[in-house]
Amino acid sequence: MRLVVILLLGLSALRAEEPQLYDVCVYGGNASGVMAACAAAKEGAKVIVVEPSRWLGGMTGGGLMHIDWGREEAVSGSTRPILKKDYNDAQYRTVFAEMLKSAGVTVLFEHRVSAVEKSGGVIRAITLDLAPFDETGCPPAAPTKAGARVVAAKVFIDCSYEGDLMARSGVAYTFGREAKSTYSESLAGAQPPMSVYAIDPYVKAGDPQSGLLPGLQSTPVAPVGEADKLTMGYGFRWRFVFKGESLPIEPPANYDPKQFELYRRAFRQGVDILSGRVMRGQVDGWEKSGGRVYSGGAGNLARALFAPTNYGHNARYPDGDYASRAQLWKEQQDFVRGMTHFLRTDPSVPAKQKEIALSAGLEKGAFDDTKGYPHQLYVREARRMVSDYVVTQKDMEGKAAPTDSVGLASYGVDEWPYATVALDGKVALMGGYYSMLYLEEKNRGIYQIPYRSIVPKKAQCKNLLVPVCVSASHIAMTSIRMEPVWMILGESAGVAAAMAVKSGQAVQDVPYADLQPKLRALHQKLDIPKQKEPTQK
Repeated sequence: MRLVVILLLGLSALRAEEPQLYDVCVYGGNASGVMAACAAAKEGAKVIVVEPSRWLGGMTGGGLMHIDWGREEAVSGSTRPILKKDYNDAQYRTVFAEMLKSAGVTVLFEHRVSAVEKSGGVIRAITLDLAPFDETGCPPAAPTKAGARVVAAKVFIDCSYEGDLMARSGVAYTFGREAKSTYSESLAGAQPPMSVYAIDPYVKAGDPQSGLLPGLQSTPVAPVGEADKLTMGYGFRWRFVFKGESLPIEPPANYDPKQFELYRRAFRQGVDILSGRVMRGQVDGWEKSGGRVYSGGAGNLARALFAPTNYGHNARYPDGDYASRAQLWKEQQDFVRGMTHFLRTDPSVPAKQKEIALSAGLEKGAFDDTKGYPHQLYVREARRMVSDYVVTQKDMEGKAAPTDSVGLASYGVDEWPYATVALDGKVALMGGYYSMLYLEEKNRGIYQIPYRSIVPKKAQCKNLLVPVCVSASHIAMTSIRMEPVWMILGESAGVAAAMAVKSGQAVQDVPYADLQPKLRALHQKLDIPKQKEPTQK
């Protein structure tokens, strides 16, 4: 039996049968969770971080390189000096571990929340299942030991990408895309196809009754501007290399060449399946190219049909159970493994693509303990809390001025494809737009995130903060969803949590007049800067 990895940083060993009370429990050891835990600990709180995997940092240390800052002058607090270092994945994970150790924070790995004990609108404790990730970095469908731990705390912070603690706490949330009419957002709702490819989508060409080819979804296409429950595509940020030593990309055990019939037809018919990503109001040569399938620098630059991710297969992820999610992680990993084997071996593959696939391997040094496979699925957006303040397109436009800012965001609308569907006898890729629409406005695309958007409605839960699955519309979340923003919000949430512990108040009642100076002392920027700085390269 594998040993549970428990880092006890500054505290005596914990025994599983003796739940201990903490001041603050941070659920999720990604970059936001680390910032939240350290901030709370520096305020004097006794803190534990519960991380479902066995790695810290989430995407910051899980494959995301060239981290997008948006406007550099909007990034502040303890986040700025960390990201300025531009570490590689392993270095980020080491830095986060050292930060937690220095702050005296306890970290419990390989446990995930299964139940929440709540009374009087207050979370009393959470039950955790032991569920170690597998040898290639994917979560298990079922736990090794159900109810392995119980953690009690005075205040909880849900920093997970999925909002699992939030959802189990009875807090209102949503997922998918709102209609334009919901918050009067001109960019909201379903959009026209990003790209349409002249490939017959049916198993038997021309016969809809024969069923759809693998890789296509029978997802109903909503009218433009209307709501749906689709979520932008997930995937992994791979570390591909083409020269020197590398770790092998091996085909999955269930490899079936029929899974790639879409590609086979495209290659045989000369269809350009790399064409894809478009921008609202602006198109350049790189965007027209659709990026690259194997990219050593970022691991996935292709918003196109031909891409190292299976767009549209994650629709059931945001509100799914652990078994469904585990299957989706493995499907995404196996998709790229199978695609690589297909490109290496199928007679339909053009010589250049075959040559690239044959030379591709996985970089050594980044994810050696998972055979080179990244251990964090890029969950760009999942659940979103619905609280007293919902950040919307109005905020991005600079038309809102919240008085309780706890950090800044500054990115454009950045979506990835939502579904791959049959449309008029062809294959259509839905969604995936990108716009820097507001970055040249007076506020340069910089806007404030209010404290009210990272706490639930008081009637729903009094001791929970949610700095990642914040209260925002889908359009706003396409901008907020950058690691620097989540790190900034995590740090602010950690300070507020410690203040709530000391005062015994509900998190909604933490006086902003007292919180604001503490955040400024951490060099958090709460107001839109007047001076423009060069964007981080």
